[in-house]
Amino acid sequence: MSPLIEQIGLFDSLSSTRNLILLALSLSAAILPAWILLEYAKVLRLRRLMPPGPFPLPLVGNFFDIPKVKPWHKFEEWSKQYKDPLITLWNGHRPIIVCNDCWTISDLLEKRANIYSGRPHMVVMGDMINGTKNNQVALGYDDSWRTHRRLTHAVVGSQAVRSHRSFQGNETKVLLKDLLETPNDYVMAIERYSCSVVSIIGWGRRIEKMNDYVAQTALSFMEVVDMVVPGVYLMEAVPWLAKLPPWIYPLPTIIRQSSLHLQRYFYALSKEGAEAPQTNFAQRLLAEQQKIGLRDAEIASLTANLIGGGVDTTSSSMISFILAMCVFPEAQKKAQEEIDLVVGQDRMPDWDDSLPYCAAIAEEVLRWRTVTVLGGIPHAPIQDDEYRGYFIPKGTSITGNVWAIHRHPRDFPEPDVFRPERFLDQKQPYPNKKGHNAFGWGRRQCSGQPLAEQGLGIVVARMLWAFNIQTGLDEKGQEVKLDIFAYTPSENMRPKPFKARFIPRSPQIVDTIRHSAEVAKRELAVYDSESKLTLADV
Repeated sequence: MSPLIEQIGLFDSLSSTRNLILLALSLSAAILPAWILLEYAKVLRLRRLMPPGPFPLPLVGNFFDIPKVKPWHKFEEWSKQYKDPLITLWNGHRPIIVCNDCWTISDLLEKRANIYSGRPHMVVMGDMINGTKNNQVALGYDDSWRTHRRLTHAVVGSQAVRSHRSFQGNETKVLLKDLLETPNDYVMAIERYSCSVVSIIGWGRRIEKMNDYVAQTALSFMEVVDMVVPGVYLMEAVPWLAKLPPWIYPLPTIIRQSSLHLQRYFYALSKEGAEAPQTNFAQRLLAEQQKIGLRDAEIASLTANLIGGGVDTTSSSMISFILAMCVFPEAQKKAQEEIDLVVGQDRMPDWDDSLPYCAAIAEEVLRWRTVTVLGGIPHAPIQDDEYRGYFIPKGTSITGNVWAIHRHPRDFPEPDVFRPERFLDQKQPYPNKKGHNAFGWGRRQCSGQPLAEQGLGIVVARMLWAFNIQTGLDEKGQEVKLDIFAYTPSENMRPKPFKARFIPRSPQIVDTIRHSAEVAKRELAVYDSESKLTLADV
């Protein structure tokens, strides 16, 4: 073939390609607006059948109506504005129902759990980090989810956690010594304690140092829960943005790569943990990997959820407990009177001591400032449903606004007052026996609830036995003013940094703390080892 003919052919090919591109752009320019209008018409038609809410825009829905910081406040406000516990928001052309009332959400997620135990389509938390295939919290209501749930329940279920009391109790003794000797670092001491307990369960090794690399990485991992907060990511409203090339929109690629990196890290930690001499979760998972067909990514997510969830939620609840004791000293005084009567000061409280007021304090902490302020990952019905005359389409995201639910004055008079008596009187009706929804609803309640409650209960009792917890001092020696609303904007919220003091209640108690911590460390020595793995290694 002559060069001229080749050039003509090339020109013809380029010309054809250009014409095809121009045709595609022309068609897109004509079709896209029509598609947007058609979808918008569907939204407006469906909107008439669903609970009330702010008027959505074409394409983006209510994305720009939802505040980007602490939107749960606005959800509560909208519920009052529309005089309905259910409000509908629109993620593009997909509806989200936010429930602001404990009785209403119980009707759906608990009484109709056979329908409302699914998950909605999540672009970021699901598609982009491959969660819909690998992560228990994002899996649909199917056999894969049941397998993950069974595996997790085997190590943190209500029966399994009793076997963890030995090392969990010993770690609380080390925590008391840390608070005694380095009270200004109480947040890191609590995080070390929380991570050490779940690290022993997950990988057979304890966390010795404050500000441990693994603990901090686990805490950062839990930031992914913000991916489910409505209005955070435009990709949830406009899903095709997630498919754009990185040179146009780099965020999806950044999220995918970061997710895969963390996934490899937690799998490497699990392989390392499987070699530990003490029985642990990673050993169980790797032993069953071939039997039940678990993927490496599934093992990574199972251990990461155990570690991340155990560290973040437990430590945040404990920090809220300290804040409450500083601001509401009368509750602390009543608890200490109970402890002195039942336990005395010769020994610290133990698992078998009956301390109902201390137990009520733990429950009130979970109610007063619930960590998962939007109840965790949204539920979704697996089929179309009708409730109170409203149509709820299959796959609709159902979010529980725990901020509003736990502050509803009908169920909790003076909700911002810390009042443990709420869980002693049992006069106020509630749709479940716990009297709160700190761990979610129905069949998708938090798997780690028994472990979290067991740990919080013993820490509350022992900290109140050991210390008078008081507000910290400023440079002039005056008590600082604490704000009970000064919390982080994350979906897993915790108090912003504040000063607190831990004053030993007697010299005898100081001696007991030091001696008990020494004995505890000797008993915990079987779990001593330190991981050298970092994110840079995988």
